[in-house]
Amino acid sequence: MKKTNFNQLNLEQRQTIQYMIDKRHSFTEIGKAINKDRTTISKEIKRNRYVKSYFFDAFDPNGIKIAINKCNLLLKPPYVCNHCYLKNKCNKHKLYYNAINAQGNFEEKQFDSRSGFNISHETIDQIEHIIVPLIKDKKQSINQVYANHSDILYFSKSTFYNYVHNGILSLSDLDLPKKVIYKPRKDRNNKRDYKRKLALLKGRSYDDYINFVSIHPKMNICQMDTVMGSQESNKCLLTIIIVKTNFMIIRLLDSKTMFCVDEEFSKLKEKLGIKLFSKVFRIVLTDNGTEFFNPKNIEIDTISGNKTCNVFYCKPYSSWQKGCIEKNHEYIRKLFPKGTSFETFSEEQIHKLENIINNIPRQSLDNKTPFELTQELFPDFISKLNYLKINPDDISLNPKDF
Repeated sequence: MKKTNFNQLNLEQRQTIQYMIDKRHSFTEIGKAINKDRTTISKEIKRNRYVKSYFFDAFDPNGIKIAINKCNLLLKPPYVCNHCYLKNKCNKHKLYYNAINAQGNFEEKQFDSRSGFNISHETIDQIEHIIVPLIKDKKQSINQVYANHSDILYFSKSTFYNYVHNGILSLSDLDLPKKVIYKPRKDRNNKRDYKRKLALLKGRSYDDYINFVSIHPKMNICQMDTVMGSQESNKCLLTIIIVKTNFMIIRLLDSKTMFCVDEEFSKLKEKLGIKLFSKVFRIVLTDNGTEFFNPKNIEIDTISGNKTCNVFYCKPYSSWQKGCIEKNHEYIRKLFPKGTSFETFSEEQIHKLENIINNIPRQSLDNKTPFELTQELFPDFISKLNYLKINPDDISLNPKDF
């Protein structure tokens, strides 16, 4: 069989590799199945295997190295634990190959190597606070802002247009009248979200989060996520948890989009006031979902332009880094298992759900409730958002009561 000259594997080929590894096929057999050399299969597995551990990130080289050092079987094909008959009894760090994770890891590395955007987080902040309002609100031209702000816009106009086109800045082609007459290029590789993500992660990575928390240990920390309903349902739940008290804020979103998340945070700022909002949501840790791709809407007070909090992002495939909120999602799933549709839910029902969950005592909190602890820590927060104390015997976890 003639071998293809293309080196990069696609998702379908990676899925075949995973399936055949699980079925104990040799690298030679896998190579024949996807028209690749056996050495390509070997390199693919070694390059994209991940460690399953509470102590290391999925693709942490140190974690992978430790796993290999502790198990000689990982020095031999298939170099992973997928079909090892000892894996259920083994207490060592395990290495696995998963097609979805491998594809994601490949795309992350590929994008990082090809991105080529040489702009700092500080410069993006300056442009967002000074240049964007001039173009968006005051309808100034690109020539005008370049003439008056050459200290900020030190790069060429074509580079500026590229930043807008690739989603680095919160402008669109419609904000640049002269640009909309040109036919846009097709974004065949869906790079727009990746490039925006790369820009957003500057200064907001999980490592930045760890460093920031160590410098500011007294600042309040929140974790944020979304809970999906059934596949047929557009509506989902936005969840935010105050880590110190395990108090969960839940909002019903019409869809899992950046617009809906932005809208909810604007409402929170309005109800709480910027001072209290900044105190409660001083540090926010979330995942890399595109619905969270507008951190500035959370961080910045639109009236004063001041920064009110700090948003950080977990590493890919590392949901344990925000384990507090992942654990507390169990309370939602007790009432509404996976596959539940949220289409018929109302905001009143979701508010009732919040009150129920936050009035359940936790062993980790010395059998106190998140409501009690949060009322002591942030009494104004409790009153302004109309949270209520519920008698223990009135708490029902029966879905029929909703």
